[in-house]
Amino acid sequence: MITLDKIKIIAPLEGIDILNENVFQAKVVRDELVEISYTQLTPYNLYVEVDYKEAEAVIEFTGRILLDRYPQLINRDTIKDCLENINRLGFCQIDTDMILEFGEVCSIDVTTDITYKDCKGLCDYLRNNLCNHQRFLAQTIGDNLVIKKNVKTKGSQRTLTIYDKHRELLLADNREFIELCGGSDFIMNFIDKVRFELRLNSKSAIRKDLNVADNSLSSILNSEAAPIWNFIDRIIKEDSLADNCLNLNDRRNLALLRECNMDIVKVEAEVKKYISPKTHISQPMAQFRKLLKKLSAPRGSMKETLKGLLLFEILILILPCFCL
Repeated sequence: MITLDKIKIIAPLEGIDILNENVFQAKVVRDELVEISYTQLTPYNLYVEVDYKEAEAVIEFTGRILLDRYPQLINRDTIKDCLENINRLGFCQIDTDMILEFGEVCSIDVTTDITYKDCKGLCDYLRNNLCNHQRFLAQTIGDNLVIKKNVKTKGSQRTLTIYDKHRELLLADNREFIELCGGSDFIMNFIDKVRFELRLNSKSAIRKDLNVADNSLSSILNSEAAPIWNFIDRIIKEDSLADNCLNLNDRRNLALLRECNMDIVKVEAEVKKYISPKTHISQPMAQFRKLLKKLSAPRGSMKETLKGLLLFEILILILPCFCL
């Protein structure tokens, strides 16, 4: 089951009634009211726009609108609560059933939280194992690792953000939200949680990555795809041998081992070409033998570990009783 931390929905104008126009910002063109919009930044992000010219409404919000149910994120079981919480604000009345039936999704942040203690180590692994550093750009923004697909076409753009969710919630800007949700008890839900957010900013990207035929709200929320894992699987290429190298000297020695097809006899013949006749061959060869032994030791795949963590979180959402 897909879980989201942000969603932008386009719906028929009939799906929303305005109860308090005073909180909206009006846009007037040639003495004609063409659009009104409402923006809220705290304690959660919410944007509501009524476009009279296009006869449609735009509703955009984040998972924080769920308040104490925020750990569940936006999904097919919580979407009604999201819309009803907007209605509770009192400035508009959303026809929930109409939105669910006729709403179309044009932008989402697919989101998964995994339990992992070393967020920095995980981010370092992802950065260091990118298959193509020109096609996929990795940069640190604040405490977040952001990996972008380096393309200009909007339908092909992908942005994956990874960060320590517990640490992010402890920032001062989040204090009001945390207090609304129960304070320290609520924070406990996010200890050792690493958040993955994959931003899809076009209808075509959403359809492709969620493997759905259309952009209806129902299709999106009922998708069983795993877009975050699929993205990581495409961008990460592990070098299991290089991962065993602890320093630059090991990395250089590995290059020679590979050139000699990991044959220590061929390595020795190559080394003899460059050492002094007075130097016993056992001295320079010791480091190659030590590295070769280390490389032959069994080592688990971090990529497979990450795959298990991401897909396990999906399994919990689909079959909660099975995972208890």
